[in-house]
Amino acid sequence: MFEARPGNGPLRRLLGRRSSDLRRTADRARGHWLVALALSPLIAVLCAIAIGVAVWHTETHAAHVVALHRHRVSATTLGEAHSTFPRFNSTRTATARATWTYPASHRHTATVRVAAGTPVGGTVGVWVDDAGREAHAPRSDGELASNAVGTGAVAFGVLTLSAAGAVGLRLRRVEARSLAEWDREWQLVEPRWSGRMRREPGADDG
Repeated sequence: MFEARPGNGPLRRLLGRRSSDLRRTADRARGHWLVALALSPLIAVLCAIAIGVAVWHTETHAAHVVALHRHRVSATTLGEAHSTFPRFNSTRTATARATWTYPASHRHTATVRVAAGTPVGGTVGVWVDDAGREAHAPRSDGELASNAVGTGAVAFGVLTLSAAGAVGLRLRRVEARSLAEWDREWQLVEPRWSGRMRREPGADDG
């Protein structure tokens, strides 16, 4: 029966800490880099979460500041809706000339996006800035969350691929050094192993 040695588990073998006369420096280095590769996805996840949260807080604050200067007003269309085209959600929209008042007694007229089929004199909602000019609507929480998640996902992919590439390069260098070391040692051992050093000069001569 073989007696199990304490402290020689799989993790210690991978880290190169198992007691063995055959364990080489290259083997230990290879084990360390493989452990780093195995841990890199976890580290990448933590970093991606931190980046996503930071993006969420930054963009939420920016969106809140912008929302303070956006106002929803009612506009009246002055002409028929035309130039219909499908949006990404398959809802057909159009544009039409419309007029609105904001701030008080400040009249504005512009071409705005309306629902297809909006009649002349119809009422539509328009987002404007503090001066009453048409402006983009404030970003929704769903859009901000999607952007934060997307940024975190991209960060995870970049970090994981970068770690895999870096470990791959290090393993190639470790392998190259290991082969060079084996070659040097073989040059020292081969003459003894093959018996060439024990042969007398001219022993094979006729």
